[in-house]
Amino acid sequence: MPRVRSMLRILLLPAAVLLLTAACSEESEPTSTGTELAIAVASFDLAVGEDQRLMTGVFTPARELVLFGELSFELGYLGEEPTGAAELEQQVTASFLPIPGMEPDGDPGTATLVPTEDGTGVYEARVDLDRAGFWGLRVTAELDDGSVRSGTITFPVLEEHEVPAVGDQAPRTVNPTLADVEEGRIEPVALDSRAQGADPRVPDQHLHAGTVAASIEAGRPVVVMVSTPVYCVSRFCGPLTEVVSSLALDYEDRADFVMIEVWEDFDEQRLVPAAAEWIQTETGGNEPWVFLVGADGRVTARWDNVLDVAELIAELEALPALER
Repeated sequence: MPRVRSMLRILLLPAAVLLLTAACSEESEPTSTGTELAIAVASFDLAVGEDQRLMTGVFTPARELVLFGELSFELGYLGEEPTGAAELEQQVTASFLPIPGMEPDGDPGTATLVPTEDGTGVYEARVDLDRAGFWGLRVTAELDDGSVRSGTITFPVLEEHEVPAVGDQAPRTVNPTLADVEEGRIEPVALDSRAQGADPRVPDQHLHAGTVAASIEAGRPVVVMVSTPVYCVSRFCGPLTEVVSSLALDYEDRADFVMIEVWEDFDEQRLVPAAAEWIQTETGGNEPWVFLVGADGRVTARWDNVLDVAELIAELEALPALER
């Protein structure tokens, strides 16, 4: 596999900054222009379409996070350049979404300022994006102390998705499995980045029992998670993997579950080929991702960066029971 050709764009909420992990080239990232609130877009692979998932991290210049409750998202189209003025043509309500496995304590009904070390989460809304180019976003928060604060940011929208989207045929991935490790074809770390050092045993072995291709061939729904617990810049992958591992045991009668490690060799910046089938784009890749593939082999749902656990559970519970 070639090296990742650009960068992994990961939202690091504990530090409240958007980090760029460079591989071979550099590119600029839109920056927040508001003074009351700083905004970081946490979504990957935004493209033209209705009901697109838009997520942001929201914090203050003093690096306090805004958590809980609901915020207002207002959007307007800027054009082919990320500058100028945009008429705000769409307003939606964004709801707080905690990081799976890292849920903060607090009043879930009211937007609140908290220190960065006390919680993590993003705000999520569904928006309609009818044109490729740059869009402007204004985020407004009515906080528990009665104050109202806002901030703005620009973000790019692609003409088409670069990562498998809802309705697409899922890649028929022959991902590495525990059998490949046991028979010496790959190192354990290629299954899970935690399987190295003094304890190279593969954790969550039930996530590495079969391939995506085998599940699709058998006409079975499959949850595909692409993550790297050790090397995830956002630090979300480890808790996410634990959550999905638990769901795999709870819903083994509804779907198969497969984890694909991102890095075959992190030092060399070489992706696991199976991961590249899902997340490699012309400009790099992002992680973590969770996909739900239906019995027909098509992607029925996907969650970039931050998994909405309640949505995934609802999708799983709607599936018919499998025959084992």
